Amino acid sequence: MAGAPSARIVPSAPRPLPGVRKAILEEGTMEANVSRRNFLATAGIAAASLAALGVAGCAPSGGTEAAADSGSWDHEADVLIVGAGGAGLTAAVVTARGGAQVTVLEAAAMAGGNTANSSGVIQAAGTDEQKQLADVADDTPEKHAEYYLQCGEGQLNEELVRFACEQAPSCIDFMKDLGIKYEVVYGNGTVPNVDPDVIAPRIHLAGTDENDLMYGQAHVAALLKAAEEAGVEFVYNTAAVQLVQNGEGVITGVTADDKKRYRGKKAVILATCSYDRSEEFARAFNYHLVQALKDGRALTAPTNTGDGLRMGMSVGAALDGMGGFIGLSNNIGGTPTLPGVPEVPGIIVNKYGRRFVSESDHYAWVLRAIFAQEDHVAWGVFDAKAAALTGAVVGGVSPMSDDFSKEIADGSVFVADTVEELAAAIDVPAANLQAALDTWNADMAAGQRDSQFPTRACGLEAIDTPPYYATRSYDYSLGALGGLKINTKAQVLDTAGEIIPHLYAAGQVAGGFMGSYYPGTGTGILATLAFGRSAGENALAETEA
Repeated sequence: MAGAPSARIVPSAPRPLPGVRKAILEEGTMEANVSRRNFLATAGIAAASLAALGVAGCAPSGGTEAAADSGSWDHEADVLIVGAGGAGLTAAVVTARGGAQVTVLEAAAMAGGNTANSSGVIQAAGTDEQKQLADVADDTPEKHAEYYLQCGEGQLNEELVRFACEQAPSCIDFMKDLGIKYEVVYGNGTVPNVDPDVIAPRIHLAGTDENDLMYGQAHVAALLKAAEEAGVEFVYNTAAVQLVQNGEGVITGVTADDKKRYRGKKAVILATCSYDRSEEFARAFNYHLVQALKDGRALTAPTNTGDGLRMGMSVGAALDGMGGFIGLSNNIGGTPTLPGVPEVPGIIVNKYGRRFVSESDHYAWVLRAIFAQEDHVAWGVFDAKAAALTGAVVGGVSPMSDDFSKEIADGSVFVADTVEELAAAIDVPAANLQAALDTWNADMAAGQRDSQFPTRACGLEAIDTPPYYATRSYDYSLGALGGLKINTKAQVLDTAGEIIPHLYAAGQVAGGFMGSYYPGTGTGILATLAFGRSAGENALAETEA
């Protein structure tokens, strides 16, 4: 790794759970500049919209067209990878272990990307761990794929879904070979409109590694160590800004913001993540993300500004699956993001004091329900019994103090001796809030069954012990869905469905694997592994351009 600075990993998240969410906030990403570079001009967004509709010849303007291959290079490698997040690192390990000389360009000062700030879990069906740790003996990749397809609401590529689910067990084995040990297998909450028979505990969670790292940080550390040991060269603080294409349409390299030209003799693999921090892309494709960026609730790497999408579009790449959203709400009463986090008996109400969702539904579904409410306002309401469980579990995104004193002082938690006083504090109609609680408590007295939302599966206790508490349920962004159109070999396709020679994409920069909402914890990491490995394996098979 001549000339490359030493890699750094985000410090280990403090315990107790959910430390990974706290680590995200402590990294300061919520306060980071929303767009690292203003790459996209208005004309570029117009072209992006046309490309999404499959209109050929609509590359973004403003200096984003591919550069001609002059045959002059400042740096050469067999495989050039753009982005050192989960997908880029996976592709780097595969290609380097396959004998290729590999260079990775990374815009940030360290490897990891969104993966380092994730829970590091992987969804897979039919693994030994699922059988042993979750006592599930009859799950299959086919059922796994069917679950994703039903969640996708017709907005995803079935071939990509089935491919990834078939690859999922071997992705677990791949990470185990790198030293990761999966110690827990658990499931998501219920999902409306999805057949319960295709839902199963599939989320594989690893324990703390030898360096006391956990979650996504341990996942990244294992990949980075393997890549470095295989001889991968990392060039940090260097963003690719333009693809280089020869006269035959073959992608041969990139130019970077350091003014150098980097060659990929066999292939260029884009692994730049999505457009999570791009206001321009968000306005064109994703209103959920517009609001999250506006409100400062984007929990993603600040370098995720859509660079890979812009570069791919400049050579005619089609877009796929745009508009979806990976979201998280700090909801009350729902299924925990991580195992071991107690449930909080409580309900969620809108600005009118009425319930509108089963609080134990999958968190992405709850988020979508919150976003559909007027002004996107929702409140988690609970009582002293729930508060006594421990303040640290309330919210799910960042731990709260045990007695809520800090949160009450800063206005993020409201407390009152009566329901009427609490309603006044959060500006919802007192009669409606009281009616919602009366209905809930009557259901609990009649047998702990939620008559309004029968799928509610946890936190089934009366809410009747003052003082009463409320906290705003916000809609957080964990990333945007949709990206460059690819096939199962991770080859990028143009608007006519043809392969763009020697150009690959993996991870969130590629679209089509997920639909309008995130189908469950561990899906994103599965995508980075399945398509990162596919990109690496197929790039190795290319002949030198």
